This record gives sequence, C-alpha cells and structure tokens, in this order.
Amino acid sequence: MKQLESMGPLEAATYRRLWRSSRRFLVGLLPRDNSVDSGGDLQAGVGGAKERPQASASDRITLRELTERVSSPERRSRTQPQRQAANPDDDQVLPHRAAAALTFARIFDQRPDVLRSIYEGAPTILIDVADSRMLREVKAVWEDVLADGYPCPADRRQSTKPDVTFMLVEEAPKPSLLAEYEQIVVEALGRARSIIGISPMARSHLPDILLRAASAHITFPSLDQATIARVIRIATTMRCYELIDDEIAKQITPSDLVIAVRFDRTPGECVAGLRRLYAARQAMKGPRELTLADLHGLGEARAWAESAISDIKAWQAGGIPWSQVPSGIALSGPPGCGKTTFAAVFCHEAGLHMVSATLAKWQSTGEAHLGHLLRAMRKDFEEARANAPSCVFIDEIDSFPIRAGVTHAHRDYVVEVVNALLAEIDGIKGREGVVVIGASNHLARCEPALLRSGRLEKIVKIGLPDIIELERMFRVRLRDDLVHEDLSAIVQLAIGMVGADVERIVKDARRFARQAGNRSLILQDLRNAIVRPDHRSLELRWRHCIHEAGHLLADVILLGPDGAFATMARIGPAGGMSVRTVEPARFFGTPDDYRRRLQVMLAGRAGEEVILGTVSHGAGGQAGLGSDLEEATLLAAEMVGQLGLAGADHLTHLGAQSVREYLVFDEVRSAIARELTAAAKAVAALLEANRKALENAARHLLDDGRLAGSDAAQIIKRFGEQQSNPWTSGDKVEMAGPGERRSES
Repeated sequence: MKQLESMGPLEAATYRRLWRSSRRFLVGLLPRDNSVDSGGDLQAGVGGAKERPQASASDRITLRELTERVSSPERRSRTQPQRQAANPDDDQVLPHRAAAALTFARIFDQRPDVLRSIYEGAPTILIDVADSRMLREVKAVWEDVLADGYPCPADRRQSTKPDVTFMLVEEAPKPSLLAEYEQIVVEALGRARSIIGISPMARSHLPDILLRAASAHITFPSLDQATIARVIRIATTMRCYELIDDEIAKQITPSDLVIAVRFDRTPGECVAGLRRLYAARQAMKGPRELTLADLHGLGEARAWAESAISDIKAWQAGGIPWSQVPSGIALSGPPGCGKTTFAAVFCHEAGLHMVSATLAKWQSTGEAHLGHLLRAMRKDFEEARANAPSCVFIDEIDSFPIRAGVTHAHRDYVVEVVNALLAEIDGIKGREGVVVIGASNHLARCEPALLRSGRLEKIVKIGLPDIIELERMFRVRLRDDLVHEDLSAIVQLAIGMVGADVERIVKDARRFARQAGNRSLILQDLRNAIVRPDHRSLELRWRHCIHEAGHLLADVILLGPDGAFATMARIGPAGGMSVRTVEPARFFGTPDDYRRRLQVMLAGRAGEEVILGTVSHGAGGQAGLGSDLEEATLLAAEMVGQLGLAGADHLTHLGAQSVREYLVFDEVRSAIARELTAAAKAVAALLEANRKALENAARHLLDDGRLAGSDAAQIIKRFGEQQSNPWTSGDKVEMAGPGERRSES
C-alpha cells in the first residue's frame, strides 16, 4: 500500500492525543477482561506501521457486541460517570472535530515560523475558514492543538503559555459591532498580545486594523485522503487501509464525517459511507447525460464556456493566475431556453462544485427577516469558497431591482439586500476558484452594478433557436430513435419553442409509445406531443389565422423575411404564434426603429380590424404573460421615460420604474398612448395596402398550419402593394431583442 506522507510534529502530537482519548473511550465501555483490537501502535496515522500483538479470539469483543453494550441504558449509566470521573479526556472523539484539529495543526507544521512566533513573540495571525461547520469546530479545538506544541513540559504550560487574543467572527458584522472588534484589537496590540483572527473571509469580516497588522494570513485547506484516513482510525481505533480518492476527499464535508465515520463501524464501512454520500450529492447536481457539445441554441454562451474551461484548466496547472480566468457571466433569455442546464453542464465539464441560489430561496430561509436572508446568502457563498473551484449560479437576478428606482416603504430592506449581494460577489473576486453565473429573463430590469466590470461582466443574450438548432436539440434528446426519419415537419411545428419545450415533447412522445404497447417511437408521437387537439370553431380559427398573418406580414415588410415564422399549432395556451429567430441586419436605435417594432407588435390586432372590421382580446391579456399590448406598452414606456425617443417634450429620464409607476403621471400616460395609437394606425394602413396578401397569408395558415417568412415574402410580392417598405428601400432595421416570440393569439 502506498505510504502516506508523514505528519509534522504538531499534527503528530494532536493525532496521538486524540487517538488515546478515543481508545480510552472504547475501552471504558468494555468489561475488564476484554480488549479492543487497536490495529497497530501509536507511531503512524495510517498504514505501514508495525502491528501490536493481537488479543486472542476468545479475548476480543466484536463490533456488534460493542454496539449492543454502548446502546444498553444500564451500561451507559454504569460506565459513563465512572469514565468521566476517572479522566475527563476519556470521551468520544467526534470525527469532524478530529478533522478540524488535525488540519489546524498541519497548517502550523507547514509554517513553523508562525508557530514559533506564538511562543516567542506577539504575532497577528489571520485564518480564513470558508466552511461554516469547520469554522465552529476550529473554535472548539484551536487552544488544545496549540497546547500540544508548546515547547515546555506539560506541568509548566499553565504558567508559560503565551497570552493569546482569539477572535472568531462567523458573520460579517454590522458597523457598530465592527467598532467593538476594532477596540479589542487595539487593546491587544497595545499590550503586545498574540492575536488569532478566524473568519470565513478576513477582508469582509474582520476590522481593517487587524488586516493591516497581520503578520500571517492563512487559508484553511480542504480535507485530503490522509486526514480522512487518520480521522477514521481515531474514531474506530483501527488502521484504514482503503483510501478515498483525493478528488472525492476535497469535497467531503464535516457533516459527511459525522454521518459516515462512527466508532461502531469498520474503516471499510466508513469509507464506503463517505463514497455513498459523495455519489448521492453528485447525482443531485443536474444533467449528466448532456455535454457542452450537445447544447444547441446557446450561441455565445457556449463559446464562453469552452474558453472558460480552457482557462480554468490552465489555472489549475499553474499556467495563469485566477485574475485571467473569465469568472462572471450574465445570461439573458426567454424562460426554458436552457440557462440552468447550461450552468449545470458547464460546472460538470469544468469540474466545478455548483451552488444554486435565488433571491426567493434566500428569502424563504427562517422567518424571512433580513438577517435570515443575508445569513442564507452568505452561507451559499461560503460553501462555494469552501469547495473551490466552484460556481455560484444565481437564477432570476432581475429579482434584485435597480436601487435607484426603489421608492416604496421597504426601500432600505431592498437596498441592503442588493448591497449584500454585491459585497459577496466582490468578496469572491479576491478568492481564487469561484465563478459566478447570473441568469434572467429580463436583464434590463437588473441592478446595473451587478453587470459592471469585475462582477457579471460578460453579458450573453440567448434567443429562440432557429430551425437548424431545433433539429439538433431533437436529435440529442431522441438519441438512437428516429435516426433515419426526416424531422423537418416536426421542427417547423416547434418553431418558437426552447430547449425545455423540446425536452418535454420528447418525454411525452416516449410516454405515448409506452402506453401504446411499448412500441418504437414514431413521428406521430412527436406531433401529438406538440400539437394539442384543436376544438376551435372555424370562425375562431380564421380570426387567429388573420391575427398571426398580420404579425408575419408586418414583420417581413418592416424587418425582412429571414427568421420570421408563423404557426397555428395549439401549443400550450396559445392558439397561434409568430416568431423571429434570426436577428435582422441593423438597428440604429432611432425613434423610427422603435416605432417599427411597435407596429409589428400591434399588427395582429390591426389585421383583425382590417379584414374582420373588429378586434378581439387576443392582443391583450393578463399582465406578465407577454401579450402584444403589454409588450408594446412596455416598449412605449421606455421610449417616453428612459430613452428620450418620444419627441422634444419628453426628454426627462424618469429612472428604471415599472410601467404602472410610469402611468401614474398624466403627461407620461398621454405620451405612451400617442405612441401606441400612432403605431396602430401606421400598421393598419400598411396592412390595408396589402390586404390581398394578408388574406392569402391567412388562408395559407388555415390550410397548412404554418407559414415561413420567405413564403410570406413571395405572397407579398405577388399580391401586396408594399407602399412603405424600409426593407426593400435599403433602410434595414433590426429588433433590440432578437429571438423573441412576437405574439400568441
């Protein structure tokens, strides 16, 4: 068996003390004529040492018998008081505490100058312990560990050990408490006392005067296989021959040791328990069957991930510093586009420990008080620091609002939460090995400070996948099914869907095949999973076709045919959908550019009015569902209140507020209404001029159920007049947010 590196003098002394205490505990539970097999002498922690003489089979007691005697109330009541009265050290050694003691001793063995300065001088030592459970255990063991290394006889330690001020700070203190800590440090420095400051991160938890006075700043290391093996031997008093892999050992937590390492188990059973806990945790981390190569429709995000993984590996090999690793990215895209899956797959391929969080998760901790929320937030970031290299994935970062726009009575609460998040992200920038990924459906609603350089500095927008990407998504999830089938018709039905929709479709299709007698998957199963039964009357279907045809024709005329598409499939609650998956050529951000966008959004309503003479509620609907009228109102509100694109009378920037807050002001409400009314009239005139093309496109949708932008362009060329067509005149425009659903009737 491979020999493990030898322990330093302080770790060896700590190991012997803990081993003896644990053995006395076990022996104290046994009858005087029996003994426990220790599995070796005290000269080595694991493996390779000579064996002590073994007791005969008749004298030894089995682990099962030992467990029965430990669990016996009569035995506990008889032995426990006697053992404690005889020697207060004859108590069970908890495995997580032993791990803390051995690791704490090792960091001083590796810095003998620091250890010597504690005895001979008055140093200021800072130790960062990112894991909160390990931090509490260090608090319990530090004094005993240092006592093991005092260079004087044990009977003289009480009078000769140096005077140490120990400061342990588990949570970032408020300013008032920080002032008290500073006063303690001032007094300790003035009296030439040694100071040991322990916290998750000294820079954010300890007073500045302590940071400036520090003579040593040490990062508490993660567990390794040698420490775990020695902890197992201390707990069981038997040598551990089977070692945990180093990569697994680094991710073992103090809680894992409490669960798996017990005195009534063999070392092999302890190791198996640790491996089981690690495997269970890995299984909960997300998709394992997908790789970055399987993630389609993510565009720039995938390129960023591949570059980041390359840099992380270079950093791990010592080739580059962490400052050169891209460690912050914000993903923006529609729900279900794969932001969470991307984060999970990226972490898996990069070998990062993933910590998932949301503001809602932090708020649900405890009683939702501010202190509980901030504590939960810090705990997640501390977990990431303790398991570096790691990644903190924060979903729905638009839940952290723009501080400048918060005016309600709870403003102080909101601002403090945002400030705390910024402080945590800034904090991890100073510690190597932690990546932060933020995700949002509406990145424009996020606090701008989150997106500046040094934080989530890389912004990637994920749009709707095009036909080619959709087919690749289906192929990845279908695996070996339908390999030789043409999926083009299925993919066209799925235009406007995202990765989560594709995954749901394939799952439903497989269920249909199972319920039909466990037969093989067929194309009809996929179609049935996409298209809901359509029980609409012919009159209602015709109105919906006109609505979507209006959107498509306006989109093609004003923005161009590439990537435009309409479908009448009953997908979810929608009776039809118009989408654009390809970004048009140019966007200058002029008032006319935005007004063309407004026209496309209102074209469905205008089409109904042109052909049927009346409009329906299809363009409106409940707030938050992205209806045509809601999206158009949001855009018009931005033009009036933020962008200065609604005329010379509206040049005031009203800040990042909700539409409801904008509409409180009469003049703003009037300006928004003018923009919407003008856009509605303009697109109605455009569609009236192309009435025959609109009717023909609607009939095509009624007959075939779908219509591509290129086909719509041919219909317009044949039947339409195109009185005002910036696309054909060379004034090409584009949407600010490509890849969005245009409408759902």
